[in-house]
Amino acid sequence: MTGYERIHSVLSGRKPDRMPVLPILHTGLAPLCGVPLGRFFTDAKVMAGVMAEGFRRFGYDGIQLSMGVTGEAEALGAEVAQPENGSPLLRQRLLADPSQLETLRQRDPLTGGRMPLFFKAVAETVQQAGEEAFVIATMRGPLIAASQLRGVEQILIDMVEEPDMLEAILDFTAGMALRLGKALRCTGAQGLILGEATCSPNFISPAHYRSLVLPRHRRLIAGLQEAGWEALGLHICGNTLPILEDVISTGITLFDIDYQVDAVAAARAAAGRVTLRGNLDPSSALRFGSSQSVYDQTKKLCSLMRNNRWIAGSGCDVPPGTSAANLTAMVAAAQGRPMDARGGSS
Repeated sequence: MTGYERIHSVLSGRKPDRMPVLPILHTGLAPLCGVPLGRFFTDAKVMAGVMAEGFRRFGYDGIQLSMGVTGEAEALGAEVAQPENGSPLLRQRLLADPSQLETLRQRDPLTGGRMPLFFKAVAETVQQAGEEAFVIATMRGPLIAASQLRGVEQILIDMVEEPDMLEAILDFTAGMALRLGKALRCTGAQGLILGEATCSPNFISPAHYRSLVLPRHRRLIAGLQEAGWEALGLHICGNTLPILEDVISTGITLFDIDYQVDAVAAARAAAGRVTLRGNLDPSSALRFGSSQSVYDQTKKLCSLMRNNRWIAGSGCDVPPGTSAANLTAMVAAAQGRPMDARGGSS
């Protein structure tokens, strides 16, 4: 099987020839390819080249691209600083004054900021990967996009003091996600994942998730399904077991399981209704652990999850500074190869 066929199979509920492996890996690749993050985030061809090179070099089964959490705010006109070797930094909260919401409604996120660059990078990556890799694009979901426009702390205050205003903002950001998600279909990517870190029960209560965000997630996923996406997923950080049933009810096909969640418990709760991905610790295991430890943890994970709809990977973004040896060890273990078969030992 190719990587695309392997991931397509597990997403469809069929058993592939082996467990697919697809870490959440984008910015972490740039240093390994000798590319400063400033170039990675400002040149579509460079971004695509890094993503394709990582796929060929390490041999995982798919590619996931992201423009970072500031992408939608920048597309609406927010000031963003780009460090020479770091991720974009948001310098402006466009909805610090919520009365500006009507102004934002007049702006086109498809043409603003680096959004056109990201679309080009995804399309170029699909072209370079051919039929070998399952390509996933990442956008922000309604709550995290709102937090970039309004401010994370202010969003928490709004949940208590201004819920009606917050709902209007969430309706706007959900509509923006739907428009961008539909347009991304033209890139040829097979999957779309919505990042929603701020939906975590470690951040907001399950009750707030169910009342404020879940109805919008359901409508958004339904709209994106109508657009013809092969796979739709959500990424929510932290311990998501308290909202797992709710997340599955959105209609997604893929859900990321962070490292704080017991994989066996997550698989048992999901009961084969959705494909799960994870859940190595991207920091203590992949960034700072030894390649032997990464190999052993991945091998154990694959053994535990071998009869489940599971994609081996990281629980969250693999950070810059992660070694090539550790990435190679993770892939080797998932593929059932000795750790040093492709230089994975260190």
